[in-house]
Amino acid sequence: MSIRLLYIGAVADLAPAASLRALAGGGALFIPHDVPSTLTELIVEAHGLPVAGEVGPDDVPAVCERGTAGPVSLCIAGGRGPALARAVRARASARSLPVETVPEGTAFDDCLIGQELISLRHITAVLREQCPWDREQRAMDIISYTIEEVYELAEVIMQERLDDEHDELGDVLFQVYFLSRLLEEEQAGDLGSVAAEIEEKLIRRHTHIFGDDSAETAGEVRGVWERAKRDAEGREGVFHNIPSTLPALLLARKVQQRAAAVGFDWEHVLEAFPKIAEEHGELAALLEGPLSVGGAEDGHAGLADLEHRLRHEFGDLLFATVNVARKLAVDPEIALREACDRFIRRVDSAATLATREGREWASLDLATQDDYYRRAKSGEGGLYRDDQEDTL
Repeated sequence: MSIRLLYIGAVADLAPAASLRALAGGGALFIPHDVPSTLTELIVEAHGLPVAGEVGPDDVPAVCERGTAGPVSLCIAGGRGPALARAVRARASARSLPVETVPEGTAFDDCLIGQELISLRHITAVLREQCPWDREQRAMDIISYTIEEVYELAEVIMQERLDDEHDELGDVLFQVYFLSRLLEEEQAGDLGSVAAEIEEKLIRRHTHIFGDDSAETAGEVRGVWERAKRDAEGREGVFHNIPSTLPALLLARKVQQRAAAVGFDWEHVLEAFPKIAEEHGELAALLEGPLSVGGAEDGHAGLADLEHRLRHEFGDLLFATVNVARKLAVDPEIALREACDRFIRRVDSAATLATREGREWASLDLATQDDYYRRAKSGEGGLYRDDQEDTL
């Protein structure tokens, strides 16, 4: 026994002929309850018999139960058709019930994805036309929201929260849709042309896949990519088109990647690592010199020069550290954020330990605070020994 899912589409005018032909031949046929009347009429006409019934998400268990007793066909039609298909597939999989699709294989999935992407485009247009807030927005207004959504997506990815990642990806996707809609209003392109251009760019830059180049490693791929950008797109210079608005850590990594693409790079991370010690030594020497921070007085003639030199040496130290991260394939932005999270967690835990022992964290001297911090750090991954003792 099985369930057959037939993709019909959202509107009658776009119903695929192959799916309509597959409707003929009788048998129990169900349709979603929100199918437009014109599409319902088309389905009934193609089926040649009355439809067995209308179904919604709550009816999925009953449909699958009936599928265990005999063949059942379900039209994936109307605006909520793709969601119904996902629900039926999940339920059928849990019960080891075979599911057939029309069209077969990945073509069916492509139909579902295409319909949902088009539906989002229509919703975006409605909001732009009818919502007072959306009507007032311009690209410069929206970009701050776009950046915010990307950071929220980065956070849930770092924390491996897959359900939240699904939600945040939708927020980022909507930003692309809305900005593409604004582009369309300016007659400078639309969502389709945006997708087509990036597709063309990906093909053009991956000549080791779609052309005659070869690349066996990620480093070789980057070299092919950089050559394609310079040769095919007329870009000049090593550091062309690097956005100055990138966060400093990402900007440093991008600059280093461009230099590496033309061969200006350490061969191995062990060659790059001593540079950190070198830059650290230069900063330490400056701090220990006659114009040290502790010895500089307000109004001193050398104070401005000291600030500049400190910034200079500290920048070199950070740049060298980012370079080692790049060689280790570690994202410095993510690594630093994770370090911040660890620090926050440990300090909060240390303060909690102090409170449990009747001590106020803020009033403790640094040495005592550090002792609590070390205890909090050693207790990560399970209950603190103190907690375990308290519960015995």
